Amino acid sequence: MRRDRIVALFFVCLSLFICQQSVVIGLGTPGTPGAGMLSFGAGAGMGILAIWSLIQAFRSKKSHDEVQGDGAFRWGKFLLVCICLFGYAIVADWLGFVLTTFIVVLALFHLFEPKGGWFVVIKAAVIAAGNYLFFVEWLGLSLPRGFLGW
Repeated sequence: MRRDRIVALFFVCLSLFICQQSVVIGLGTPGTPGAGMLSFGAGAGMGILAIWSLIQAFRSKKSHDEVQGDGAFRWGKFLLVCICLFGYAIVADWLGFVLTTFIVVLALFHLFEPKGGWFVVIKAAVIAAGNYLFFVEWLGLSLPRGFLGW
């Protein structure tokens, strides 16, 4: 079996396990989320992406490595993503959730879509605002406000 199919199957199984364990912990309700709500959402999102990847792997004649060329792991991009996520955790309290999310998403878009122009800035702003509305306004969580107060 090709490696891309194995990886996709692994992530489908992992997402099912995460969702099952989240239900065991307790989901709560949208107004009063339980301890398992966030992990359930993450597991469901990962499952949707894994199923999509699995469908693409079975529909494709060539493996992902053959399409990419040499199949070499992109260590540079991997390290830059890790640095972005590490930096996010460090500066989120100081800059605040919205501004930090915007900067990190913008950096990740720039890393993977270098020719995006203003559309990338707009997408990063929509994602940061959407996360704020979802977590603060809808779920009622308190997130770091930062030195700007928002």
